[in-house]
Amino acid sequence: MVHSTLRLFSSQPLKWISAAFIFLFTLVVIPSFPIVRKILAAPLVVHEENVSGDICYVLAGGGAIWERLDAAADLIQMGRVSRILLMEDNSRGQYSFKTQTSWTRTQWATDYLAWRGISGDRITLIPKTDDLFGTLKEARGVAKSLSKDVKTLVVVSSAPHMRRAMLAFRRSLPEGVQVVPYAATVFENSYEMHHPIWIEYLKLLIYYVIA
Repeated sequence: MVHSTLRLFSSQPLKWISAAFIFLFTLVVIPSFPIVRKILAAPLVVHEENVSGDICYVLAGGGAIWERLDAAADLIQMGRVSRILLMEDNSRGQYSFKTQTSWTRTQWATDYLAWRGISGDRITLIPKTDDLFGTLKEARGVAKSLSKDVKTLVVVSSAPHMRRAMLAFRRSLPEGVQVVPYAATVFENSYEMHHPIWIEYLKLLIYYVIA
């Protein structure tokens, strides 16, 4: 009886270690391979290659903002949209040696677009809104500020972010406004290629409930 009890207790740590290893291997090691990540992220990506509209909105996004601004600039240069819509962000960004002062994130974004050949009259800034959920906050901010002459809005974001962004915008904007997706890059080239994919699925589930 004593020996069987000891065997039971000694086997428990082994089971926990095995379970932890399987969990780690499944959620961390396997998804670290690019081909696996591409397959796992595929349902998150929605994109219309030949998209066109009245205006495009570029979602904010830390380091991912630059690929999104590139895509928006391309849409302007190709004549697919006539204007770019950005949410104003006056929080301090990096130091500008050109002006010898710290720039806001909006200043950096507009300066980058100018470098890409987009003049200031093609850029419209809308007020920043406060909300717990970033993408949903942006969608509701756009809904409040969008000009009534806009019938088609192109949403520009990173590839794995697109399905959640489309959900937020389609549920936030009036029915008369068509929302179409434009992923800034293919998933493999995205800034978010190596970000945790499961978090995006979790956020998508939450948005289905609250948006």
